[in-house]
Amino acid sequence: MMLGRKEAFSRILIDKALEASGWDLLNPRQIQFELNMANGRADYLLRDSLGRVLCVLEAKREHLDPYDAKEQARGYAENLKAPFILLSNGREHWFWNYQRADQQDAYRIERLPCREDLERLKLKNLQPPRPLRTEIVSPDYLRAIVPDLRLRGYQIHALEEIAKGYDAGQRKFLLEMATGTGKTILCAALIRHFLKTRNAERVLFIVDRIELAKQTMEDFNVILSEYKPVIYKTARRTGELLGSSVVIATIQSLMTDRRYRKEFTPFYFDLVVNDEAHRSIYGDAREAVQFFQATRVGLTATPKAYLKNINLTRLAAEDPKSLEARQLRDTYHYFGCEPGHPTFRYDIIDAVKDPRGPFLCLPKIIDCRSDITTQALQEAGWAVMISEQQESYKIQDLERKILHLIVIELCARRFYMRHSGIQREKLGNLLSSQSTRHMPRHLPRS
Repeated sequence: MMLGRKEAFSRILIDKALEASGWDLLNPRQIQFELNMANGRADYLLRDSLGRVLCVLEAKREHLDPYDAKEQARGYAENLKAPFILLSNGREHWFWNYQRADQQDAYRIERLPCREDLERLKLKNLQPPRPLRTEIVSPDYLRAIVPDLRLRGYQIHALEEIAKGYDAGQRKFLLEMATGTGKTILCAALIRHFLKTRNAERVLFIVDRIELAKQTMEDFNVILSEYKPVIYKTARRTGELLGSSVVIATIQSLMTDRRYRKEFTPFYFDLVVNDEAHRSIYGDAREAVQFFQATRVGLTATPKAYLKNINLTRLAAEDPKSLEARQLRDTYHYFGCEPGHPTFRYDIIDAVKDPRGPFLCLPKIIDCRSDITTQALQEAGWAVMISEQQESYKIQDLERKILHLIVIELCARRFYMRHSGIQREKLGNLLSSQSTRHMPRHLPRS
């Protein structure tokens, strides 16, 4: 049968997607095209290393929704005893592990699985995971590992929300929690929850700075020690990566020379956690994050909301490109949430008013002005001669484009005078700064 132009074009896109995931289109022991059967024609058959059919891939024209071919593909897969189904129009892909009782429907993926991914998933099907909610999480969930560590009520509630959604088929979650509410401990409990119920075999925890990776490693080494957590940057050189179930990586180390493509497959990780998700899912980093076809959990205290209070229907009709740009930048949208509504929220007000707390205190503002900051607030800005040329800086430029140590010391002294009863070694935990260059040496010595 002659293919229509649009379906032929979809086939080209699908071929490229298969090649990008490591499939050899010219090897009939990997891929077979168009098998006619009694109930129709299967477009692609993907085979395992022994030549057995692993997956049926049903192709649709570019303008059609491939999800609609789900039952058609299921008929082919059942006849061929293939455990997996892929649906694609070249632009949009759906994956269905239809033999699993807990996966009654197909779900969207951004990249096609490679042969190794499908073979690993087939082995996992021999011992299916338990529903997350069958693992009871109480305040003493981690007590056997760390005797003095108890989960707080809101942390348990966050875990319950994820478990409820996951068992119902949801694969993206966003936790919006204030700084200082124990997100790392919560993540350790979450990862343990997934690993113990076999809903994950490998977990990737993404941070945006190596300092955060080291801090996370300290906690994970205690709480998740039996799962051999490693930092990706060093483990890839020592060979420890292969034996680890929990990998902590900076987004920069994954992106260097596009290592994530060379050293991992799209389905290598079952759970990916994005710390500081408002920063690690944008720009070039987005490609690395989207490469992994896993359950995604985002953590942030300050999500970016570009779709809140927007008439999406009107914007789609009047300016679809603007809508697309907003969707790409919106943290809620990326993690499958409605605008402004995360999976779970626990902000600073919640932490202050929590009847079992308070777990945080409200910040107090100290008005600290200098001649420089006063001038920088004016329309003309703060004028200064640099290399015999006059430069002008606005308030937002201070500590970014220009560093003035006297202003920093003035602010530090003002804080110290207001809180002279606080021991000096504790001030580093109370003050935040633009960079480490600004900090301790400007504080008065006690």
